Amino acid sequence: MSALELVPLFSGSSGNSTLIRAGKKNILIDAGRNCKQVCCALDAVGTSPESIDAIFITHAHHDHLDALDVFVRKYPADIYATASTHKYLAKKFKKPHPGAEDIVIVPGREIDLGDGVRVLSCDTPHDAAGSVCYKVMYEGRSLMVMTDLGYVTDDIRAMSEGVDGVLIEANYDKMMLVYGPYPEDLKARIAGDRGHLSNDACAEMVRDMIDKGTTNFILGHLSENNNTHEKAYMTVTQYLERYKLVQNVHYNIAVANRYEPTKGIEI
Repeated sequence: MSALELVPLFSGSSGNSTLIRAGKKNILIDAGRNCKQVCCALDAVGTSPESIDAIFITHAHHDHLDALDVFVRKYPADIYATASTHKYLAKKFKKPHPGAEDIVIVPGREIDLGDGVRVLSCDTPHDAAGSVCYKVMYEGRSLMVMTDLGYVTDDIRAMSEGVDGVLIEANYDKMMLVYGPYPEDLKARIAGDRGHLSNDACAEMVRDMIDKGTTNFILGHLSENNNTHEKAYMTVTQYLERYKLVQNVHYNIAVANRYEPTKGIEI
């Protein structure tokens, strides 16, 4: 049986890109930072940029797509995104990207990539039009990238039920945000229903997912100013301990690195 693997290349408010290897397919979820950094991260985990088959963009914020324009001109790969995101990309791209197709996805409708690989998307509540999260399915197993959401909707909960592993957002510590340097309107945006998941909200979702069979988690998209790896990890694991759920016994949790690849989830 071929592997299904999720590898965060880098994850945080300064840039996001995740590699999913599914059988013969190599998929990028987002392409933030810049093309050189994406390529270096791919090389570091043993996947060539030329081998990327498809790029799925979650939403039209710079930390998820700054590398995309240059990358697809150098290494043509089809771009999958909602109509709203494609409209934004068309304005942002500086040059045509021959050899790569723009494919519009519809949330809730599966995409068949061939070789047994399917991708499902779901609307996410975030302050970007057409924002989605993704689940990649292969040979009866699945992995999910679930970041940039103000709260977890019923549709997201339904789509995530029983997935084998997930990169899930733990963006901010509530007290760090409240007492931090950001202006009040930005604090409100981050903590709002179209902002980001806090460590506490992440912990609650992780417990719900464990109850439904998921055991592998990577905490991602941490704020550089309103969170730390230690706070995210401790908030989630200590919350789970209250429910008699123990790291390395009932589940496995890691925290994604902001600037370089993190050891992934392999199913």
